[in-house]
Amino acid sequence: MTVVCVFPRSPIAQACVPWPMVSLAAVRKQLEETREKFRRLQHEKAVQEARGEASHIFKTVSKKTASNVFADPSWVQPTSDPPNLFPIGREIYVESLRSLLEPALRGGAGRNVFVVGLPGTGKTLTIRFVLAQLKENAKDTAQSIGVVFVNAGRTRSPYHTLVESLKSLGVDVPPAGWQLGRMKDEFERQRENRAIIIAIDEADSLVSKTREQLLYYLNRQEKVTLLLITNQWDDLSKLPARARSTLQLAPLIFESYTKEEAKRILMERCALAFKPGAVDDEVVEIAAAFAAGIRDIRAGFNLLSTAGLLAESEGRSKVDLVDLERAERAIRPTI
Repeated sequence: MTVVCVFPRSPIAQACVPWPMVSLAAVRKQLEETREKFRRLQHEKAVQEARGEASHIFKTVSKKTASNVFADPSWVQPTSDPPNLFPIGREIYVESLRSLLEPALRGGAGRNVFVVGLPGTGKTLTIRFVLAQLKENAKDTAQSIGVVFVNAGRTRSPYHTLVESLKSLGVDVPPAGWQLGRMKDEFERQRENRAIIIAIDEADSLVSKTREQLLYYLNRQEKVTLLLITNQWDDLSKLPARARSTLQLAPLIFESYTKEEAKRILMERCALAFKPGAVDDEVVEIAAAFAAGIRDIRAGFNLLSTAGLLAESEGRSKVDLVDLERAERAIRPTI
């Protein structure tokens, strides 16, 4: 302990009190502790403010809140259907299917068809459109014809594929409990007095050696026509030789949309999805070129939808080329 006194020899010196010497290191430590406490308080304050803001991030959104950009964004969702299900740019395939299935309208069996093409080329949409036309024609002409569309990628087994097929024909089948023999008997009753057309999407789920028995069975039935839809031509080679020989599939190969076809589709969708003036022709032209280059029309929907969201997030009412560029960078890793 050191005594600090200004006048060591004066009488006042006797009244001097001891004053501890404080080292520079101790001062620095105390200063750092004070700074750390201040930083901690600042952080806690920021957290509280952020929580307050986060609890109200949707406060400006309600059903009554109008979008600056979109009229109905569902029209540019990748899985959305076009108006009236009409497959723009797939007219040649519609005509081919009409010719192949025409005999079924006369009570017989049409040609079995192997429908193949990359994702986003309109295969499923075109088949569904043609089947809807078949149903409508049968209703108008009082014809009895069974029309089935089933996704084997969802049913995942021959048994459940047959269950869904029977349901489409109006049979009340429980999801489990019926033996395969009983379902076959019911199916044969259903086709006694009418032709049946069965479209199987993602048919690659049924073409393996252990699962092709359903296709073989269905093809052996009179007045039954099969449409097998898949993404790869090689799936046909997975069928055993006896199944290929029996089916005698007519190939229908869907090519990717051209730029002009993609533009027609996107123009139609933009007119429904966006507000007037929100998307101009140049934006659609670039989006169409992008979709044609990717060889998937859904990529065009994704691009326009993302660009619209970017414009809206910044409070703008018009999608520009910068929005398209940013949207492309955002979605390309997911394509």
